[in-house]
Amino acid sequence: MTRKRKPRFRMGYIVSRVHRWLYVLLKGHFVSGRGGVSFLLLSTQGRISQRVRSVPLLYLIHNGNPCVIASKGGSQLAPDWLLNIRDDPRVLVQIGGVRQTGSARIASEEERAELWPRFVECYPGYEGYQAHTSRQFPIVIINQPGG
Repeated sequence: MTRKRKPRFRMGYIVSRVHRWLYVLLKGHFVSGRGGVSFLLLSTQGRISQRVRSVPLLYLIHNGNPCVIASKGGSQLAPDWLLNIRDDPRVLVQIGGVRQTGSARIASEEERAELWPRFVECYPGYEGYQAHTSRQFPIVIINQPGG
């Protein structure tokens, strides 16, 4: 019996890896913003591997804290980083050249109702992603010290 592999969004995966590499190399300069949107690097500890993994994500600021959306391009499956923070909410966030620890949490329904239109305004593609899946994309708020 052959084992089915999780579907991979190959181009998105490649672009994300290159973006992450450039973000680290350039300390966020030239790659932390693109087309009027801002990106951060979110690092989580793998729930299985225990290795720290980083992913570039579009973010917004809400009440002084960065927020990201767990869309995974409209996949039925949640992104690995979301599963990791459900297991361990401690994260490391890099915005530009500044790195800071934080604690991630899923936005409440009220917060999500406020934030969803803001994410769609920044990147209208989220509406298309949402239309392709029955999974409601969680919005994650990263509480930072002093945030």
